[in-house]
Amino acid sequence: MIIKSKVLKRTLGAFLLLALFLMVLLSLKSPQTMGEYRGGAIAQLPEVLPENLSDLGELVVTNYREYRANAVRWSLAYYGCLFGAAFLSACAGVLLKLESLKERLGLRNDIAAIMAALASLLITLLTIGSFEEKWRSNRIAASDMENLAYDLLKSGAAEETDAILARIQKINEARNRGIVGAASFAEIEPIGEKTTTMETSDTPAEP
Repeated sequence: MIIKSKVLKRTLGAFLLLALFLMVLLSLKSPQTMGEYRGGAIAQLPEVLPENLSDLGELVVTNYREYRANAVRWSLAYYGCLFGAAFLSACAGVLLKLESLKERLGLRNDIAAIMAALASLLITLLTIGSFEEKWRSNRIAASDMENLAYDLLKSGAAEETDAILARIQKINEARNRGIVGAASFAEIEPIGEKTTTMETSDTPAEP
C-alpha cells in the first residue's frame, strides 16, 4: 500500500507539473491577447486618422484584435498539445524503467499505458483540429491587418477607400482559405505584402 501511495503521488505530481506549465504558458500569452505588449500603437489609430477615415480605421483595428486574439488562442492550443504529448510520452517511458516499481508491474504498466494513450490523443487532436494551420492563418492575417493600418496613415489614403476595403476582403478570404486548408502558406503570405502605394483595379495603364 505504501508503494502504491507513492506511485499515485508521483503520478499526481507529474500531472500537476503539466498543469503548471500550461498555466505559465497561458500567463505569458494573455498580455498579447489584451494587446498590452503588441499592437498598442494600432489601438491609437482611429484617434490620429482624419475624420473621414476614422470609421475605416476602427474597422481595421477591430479585425486586427480579433485575428491577433485568435492567433494567441490557437498558438496556446497547438503548443499545449505538442508539449503536453511530449511530456506524457517522456513520463511513460521513464515510468516503465523505474526499478522502485518492479514489484508493482501491473500498476506501473497501467499508469504508463494511460500516459501514452493521453499523449497519442493529444497528437490526434492536434492533427485533426489543424491547430497549427489555424494559428498561422490568424497570425498572418493579424500581421497583414497591422500593415494595412499603417497604410491608412499615408498621404492619399482618403482617396483609396475602395482599395483598402478590397485588401480587407482579401486578407479575410486568405485567412478563411488557410483555416479550411484550401490555401497554402505561400498563397496567404503575399496578401499583406507591403506596397508603397495602394492601387485600385481600375487605375488606367500608362501609354
